[in-house]
Amino acid sequence: MKTRKLRSSVLVGASLLLALTGCGSNKATNSASSGEASKNGDKAKQTTISFWAAAVTTERNAFFEKIIKQFEEENPDIKVDYLGVPGDLSAYEQKVNVAISAEQAPDIMNDFKADLLARDVLEPLDAYYDSWADKDLISAELIASNRKLDTKEGKLYALPYSSQTWNLWLRPDWFKEAGLALPDTWDQFFEDVAKLTDKSKDRYGLSIRGGAGSANTLEMLMYSYSGIADYFTPEGKATINDPLHAEFLEKYLGAYNVYTPEDDLNKGWSELAATFQSDKAAVVVHNLGSASSHEKAFNGDYTKFEAVPFPKGVNGYREHPGLMPLGLTMTKTAENKDAVWKFMTFYLSHDINSQYAKLYGEIPANQEAAADAWIQDIPYMKSASELLNSADTHFAGTPYYLPGYSNIQKKIEPMIQKVMAKKMTGTEMLDEWAKLLEAEKQSYDQTQK
Repeated sequence: MKTRKLRSSVLVGASLLLALTGCGSNKATNSASSGEASKNGDKAKQTTISFWAAAVTTERNAFFEKIIKQFEEENPDIKVDYLGVPGDLSAYEQKVNVAISAEQAPDIMNDFKADLLARDVLEPLDAYYDSWADKDLISAELIASNRKLDTKEGKLYALPYSSQTWNLWLRPDWFKEAGLALPDTWDQFFEDVAKLTDKSKDRYGLSIRGGAGSANTLEMLMYSYSGIADYFTPEGKATINDPLHAEFLEKYLGAYNVYTPEDDLNKGWSELAATFQSDKAAVVVHNLGSASSHEKAFNGDYTKFEAVPFPKGVNGYREHPGLMPLGLTMTKTAENKDAVWKFMTFYLSHDINSQYAKLYGEIPANQEAAADAWIQDIPYMKSASELLNSADTHFAGTPYYLPGYSNIQKKIEPMIQKVMAKKMTGTEMLDEWAKLLEAEKQSYDQTQK
């Protein structure tokens, strides 16, 4: 990590520092007065560890509070100081960046980004993992995926808790009513969204994410369409502005306000889900994380919502984005790392991991949990599991290892709105996107020498 440079892009304002007040201390402390120190009521010191969770909803917050209570009952010498941050990831990341700059980072986070590695924030977990009795229960593919984020040494910086697929969430009842087969190719997809649009009934074939998270979604769709596996040529040129991607943008973003609602321009995930769940759109694009929300909205009626893989690309095969490295991370500033690791492995235990994955609509990392009957009983989980395990699925080389990868997507999002509003061409946007990726790749390559 010596070669990695500390990023100085995080600015700490006094007002943001104030925002940390009341979020709970990140520093592990010993406290004999913060509750019962042991089931026997002795005065043994109690260790406090802090855990922050990103993008929580009411249901997710209730889950975390429940499992933390269970953990504390089973480990009365450890107290977990929990903070669930609602909203999109950007709100969470802002809070985390401020906390890191103020040396108030939480001990455990459920977010894992290359940027955190570049800033030398995270503790390598290899020693803990190698000596963990249950390590063979965790998906080897997910462990390998997480190690890819450290392109130089391949160390493990996050304990993976799940995986998920990108999907088309669609209304099978609408397709059936219109006599349409579910889309297997992109040509079929665009024909279907046109046929399913009936503005007189305020029903649209598609709803496009034009607000926060739009660039990430669009990127996954473009590479699925083109089937291009590498984001860079051997000479370091970006492939994001390939003519096939411009062709896709013309069709996909060109559908805005023709086969989509007009207010798609500013939609993030929650607004997109609300459109789908309120009978206004036949198809939306999101990962399996939408599952629990759709389950609740449609009362578990699988005739009204279904997740299917992205259609086959122009090369005739199905390409899926590379598996995103994710998992629980331990910060270097954590003072009681053994207690932190104990909570992390509790989180990955069969029952807890199964509950988590079911709530989030993801495939558990714990292989015993992944074998639970509910995976096969729920259509979208079965579809996702088959996609990930199919020998015919190609995976793109998504450059999650670039520290500025997600920031580039945020810079592109306003341009996507301009393209949707026809104030910028798709080709112009892709050329700008390519420049940003190439610069980031060159910067990253320099740090690895």
